Amino acid sequence: MINLDEILEKNKAYVAKHPELADKGLTSHPTKKLAIVTCMDTRLVGMLEDALGFERGEIITIKTAGNSVTQPIDNIVQSLLVATYGMEIEDVLIIGHENCGMIDFSATQFMESMKEKGISEDAIRMIEPGLIDWMDRFHISEENVRYTVQFLRHHPLFPKGMGFYGGMMDPDTGEFRYIEV
Repeated sequence: MINLDEILEKNKAYVAKHPELADKGLTSHPTKKLAIVTCMDTRLVGMLEDALGFERGEIITIKTAGNSVTQPIDNIVQSLLVATYGMEIEDVLIIGHENCGMIDFSATQFMESMKEKGISEDAIRMIEPGLIDWMDRFHISEENVRYTVQFLRHHPLFPKGMGFYGGMMDPDTGEFRYIEV
């Protein structure tokens, strides 16, 4: 269970240490006009943006399990559409990473784990097709990046000329490798 008192205490200390933040004049619009879609892996937290040279206010970072986009209008696409039409981004960078935990999952294993934690068979059946399509397609991180870039490049809701790119990050060293798609 989280320790809210500790979080509030650390936040109070952070705010006291950084009074200049309020004077930065930042908005929700990223100054670099870039959104990054990446994995929610904890090893990327606090490292990814820094390793690529981005500062607060310059980019939008969207995190999801496996940096995947599988549906025409899932939460990632919705977020990218808001970023495109509401925050004026022009480019999207999909970043996968080495040793992704998604590689270790299968839809069958995942559904078994759900059953063990008390999720009903009916609820599991409701999501099974989408879960299989998403989880069982994900076996090689680099291929997932290629698939996601192609999926978004051909998505009918993004404007012509918008840039979609891919890359891989080593979560242990921070090394980034561009992937030609």
